[in-house]
Amino acid sequence: MQDTIKLKITTLSNLFIGGAPIPFEIGGIDQQTATDQEGFPCIPGSSFKGALRAVVRMDESDTRHKIEKLYEDYLDHESEKCICNIQKFVGEAESRKRIEENYIQAKKKLSPEYLFGIEGFNNTPKLLFSDLLLCEEYRDKKICFSVDMKNSIDSSGSAPVSNPRTYKAARSGLVFEGEIRLHNIGLFDGNANAICKKYLIHSLAQFNAGVYRLGNSKSRGYGKIKVEIIKGEIENDEG
Repeated sequence: MQDTIKLKITTLSNLFIGGAPIPFEIGGIDQQTATDQEGFPCIPGSSFKGALRAVVRMDESDTRHKIEKLYEDYLDHESEKCICNIQKFVGEAESRKRIEENYIQAKKKLSPEYLFGIEGFNNTPKLLFSDLLLCEEYRDKKICFSVDMKNSIDSSGSAPVSNPRTYKAARSGLVFEGEIRLHNIGLFDGNANAICKKYLIHSLAQFNAGVYRLGNSKSRGYGKIKVEIIKGEIENDEG
């Protein structure tokens, strides 16, 4: 059983998430926001993951320390099991030392960012993000894109040079849906599931204050979003 949080994201300003380059055309679009297979704007799971990770990185709430404690206990338990296996199956002393050092370093760097994965470790308790796709009622290419002009000034030469570029962004007022799975949270002890869900919802709510944004060109006013939990509930999903 894995808990799933289903999300609805509404764009409150134009949204630009750097997508794959498009063929260059004189007088055409220089770069287009990320799109799905049908050519509609989407929010890649990796982009939203990165934005949420930035929120968690700056968090100073009391729950932060509860998440760190969950990972501390988890790593202690896993390292004890691992040492037994190391002694049994890993003959090379240098390899044993390297594996043990990985656990020592991971425990020194405890952070709620471990919810996004721990470097060098597989199958740890973490969050899995789906892409957020444009809702059906907004899937009209005539209205879901905005073609915007941006201008930068290059002052490196003897005289300032203007460098205008044209971007195809997702419009304000669009609604996307996706989900976040709490993967392997059962590997924690106690009431970890409730702690992690509460922390995740708290972190997601920070986008609604307008300080944290999504995608590129945030300083130009792009990327303001509203995040909602669909139906206001956390639903259980088997898988």
